[in-house]
Amino acid sequence: MTPTPLLNILIEKKLNGNEYKEWTRNLMIVLSYEKLKIVLDNKCLSATQAKARKYQEEFDEIACCYMLESVASTLYKKLENCKAAKEILDKLEDMFGGQATLA
Repeated sequence: MTPTPLLNILIEKKLNGNEYKEWTRNLMIVLSYEKLKIVLDNKCLSATQAKARKYQEEFDEIACCYMLESVASTLYKKLENCKAAKEILDKLEDMFGGQATLA
């Protein structure tokens, strides 16, 4: 997958904690554009939907990579063991005092 110009917004303005709301807004824009925002729904697909589940897992992995690439290295170390994009976002929300997201 070729990075889009929008993805550069996340990479150039890495989250270090001071601009969480702005970073979240930019993340939602990128994930929406890339058709990846659905992974934040955290809805599990049944075993009968195996093909859809495979795509969802792939999309989640891409979203995780985008998110991890767009945070400062000190935050990356705290997030690298997260298994899902929703888990990363939830952990960041906890870390920054539950600031409201702009999703």
